Amino acid sequence: MSRKRLPNKRLSVAFSFEFEGHRYRASATRFADGGLAEIFLDAGKFNSPLQQHAETAAVLVSLLLQHGVSVDTIRHSIRGPIAIAIDLAEAP
Repeated sequence: MSRKRLPNKRLSVAFSFEFEGHRYRASATRFADGGLAEIFLDAGKFNSPLQQHAETAAVLVSLLLQHGVSVDTIRHSIRGPIAIAIDLAEAP
């Protein structure tokens, strides 16, 4: 399976949400066909375990998306703030 590359410059949508008393900021980018391509997640607590887990989850989800794994398959397998970020990114 090969990775779909994204252009170096691309538009993203940013949004915020709360999960279990923590505030998160996220941004999402789409492929040219409109499908979710990547997501970034920031817990706002620099170098904390919470921030490290948020970043790691987002990188893994982004890699799955770029390797062709569907959003529905990913959503079925995860929970927590990254799942909320995906849901919000996918909302109309």
